[in-house]
Amino acid sequence: MMIHDFHFLRPLWFLALIPLFGLLWLRYHFLFKRNPWARVCDPHLLSFLLKGESTRTLFPFLWLGLLWLLTILSLAGPCWKKIEVPLLRNEKGSILIFDNSYVMDANDVPPTRLVHARYKVMDILRLSKEGRFGLITYAGEPYIVSPLTEDNNTIENLIPQLAPHIMPIPGNDLSSALKLAQHLLEQGGEEGGNLFLITGNNPDEQAIQTAKILAQKGFRLFVLGIGSAHGGPILLANGTYLKDKEGNIVIASLNEDELKKLALAGHGEYKAFTPTSKDVESLLKSAHQLQQDRYEKTKQTIRAQWEDQGRWLFILILPLFLMGFRRGWLKELLP
Repeated sequence: MMIHDFHFLRPLWFLALIPLFGLLWLRYHFLFKRNPWARVCDPHLLSFLLKGESTRTLFPFLWLGLLWLLTILSLAGPCWKKIEVPLLRNEKGSILIFDNSYVMDANDVPPTRLVHARYKVMDILRLSKEGRFGLITYAGEPYIVSPLTEDNNTIENLIPQLAPHIMPIPGNDLSSALKLAQHLLEQGGEEGGNLFLITGNNPDEQAIQTAKILAQKGFRLFVLGIGSAHGGPILLANGTYLKDKEGNIVIASLNEDELKKLALAGHGEYKAFTPTSKDVESLLKSAHQLQQDRYEKTKQTIRAQWEDQGRWLFILILPLFLMGFRRGWLKELLP
């Protein structure tokens, strides 16, 4: 132990000594004021006349002061040496990013991409054994449907309400959705995490660049594409098909190469839609494996931290505390 290493981890606890000094001074002051001899004797003689009695009376206050002081010293966290501890880091937060644009109403995957996307989100929640999930939906703008929660039932109850016609702004702003997912994880205390994108849209270059930036910060992107290369028309809520400015029916096709590029930029993986849950199982397995690899790399990291030695003071505090049960002591402490 080096003397310059000695310090307190929580020095603000010493502020609790201020009321102690005030209490002891007031009790000592009123102790003599209430004594009948104080009315007939000079103050400088009173201490000699009541020497034996005052000592017995003041002893409970000395006991209280010492007990209070040792307790504050313990709570302040005295320390003088460091110990090595392993850093165990294993992020478990995940964000589900649900594409809610009009292309999800395409019927190339009967009945529609939207119906299958809802089921896939539920499959992810059902097959994930641990961790917190949040849900974001997006079209022309992203919106938080659910913050990070361990209650998957809460998210499942919200999924049936997701549909393109509820979105105020049409479009495909995936880049903003990825940034919002990052914000949601950081807001939940996560440093990194998994992003699960369920989409029937083709990403633009801005979304790919955003995924690359997030991956460097520890946010991995896993993509599940729902749709086909030949595509299908988009049936709107009013029963008509979506048309372009020339009046032609829009055919929404899915470019899997672009989605693979997006997943690669996000240090994740791409899986194509399957009618069974095999696609989700494979995606979750990949996500879990990458997370475990990261955990194995960080779990052996050692960090030195100061060791709190305040616990040893309780060896002195306990017998002092028990002395408080002596007959008459608590009575002396009362006004």
